[in-house]
Amino acid sequence: MKAMKEVGKKPLVEWLLFFLGVLALAGAAFAIIYFNGLGFLCLLPVLLGVLYVYAFFGRYSLLKRNILKQMGEEFVHLFSFFCIYVTDGFNVYNALEAILPYSSPRLRPLFESLLKGIDEDKTVAPFLAFAKPFEDIAVTETMISIYQMVDEGAGGPYVRRFEHIFAKLSDDKYAKKRESKLSFLQTLGFLPLAGSGIAMLMLTIGVVETMGGMLGGL
Repeated sequence: MKAMKEVGKKPLVEWLLFFLGVLALAGAAFAIIYFNGLGFLCLLPVLLGVLYVYAFFGRYSLLKRNILKQMGEEFVHLFSFFCIYVTDGFNVYNALEAILPYSSPRLRPLFESLLKGIDEDKTVAPFLAFAKPFEDIAVTETMISIYQMVDEGAGGPYVRRFEHIFAKLSDDKYAKKRESKLSFLQTLGFLPLAGSGIAMLMLTIGVVETMGGMLGGL
């Protein structure tokens, strides 16, 4: 899928930066060993190296989650307008055409494929293909309910079913977005504690190194 290709567009450059970062940390470790010998200060570049490697290999899953999250939020935003158009008497095809101009470059190809698929295939397949890249099963349920609305006018039972499913999906996305913001704020609150912990660790390493030097000179 096009959205997934956005993750890691320049792998050669990224791997080059990764190896340069590892070499820089390794150089820092050897420099500490050369000037100060083996000691607690050597732990600092090692810890930074572990964090660097973890961040490098974990970034793809993080970027993928962010892309899927943004896609889900845009889906809710666009189909809020779709719901308004259907309520005003638009059929499914015309309502999808109406929201197409408001879609992002990431979702526009999905809408274009959906409209083309509706022209060529009267089954539920184009709607399922549209929902496939999304992580939430509720999106698939929403698209199935939209397919069921194709031959139905405004106010029919399938329209009401779509409104019910979509309202549930919208509320769920809002709740997850709220939880994400609260989690981010909690993380920000933890940063001062983490900074204090790192400062205490560096102070402890410095004291131990100083005491070791003094004892070694006796």
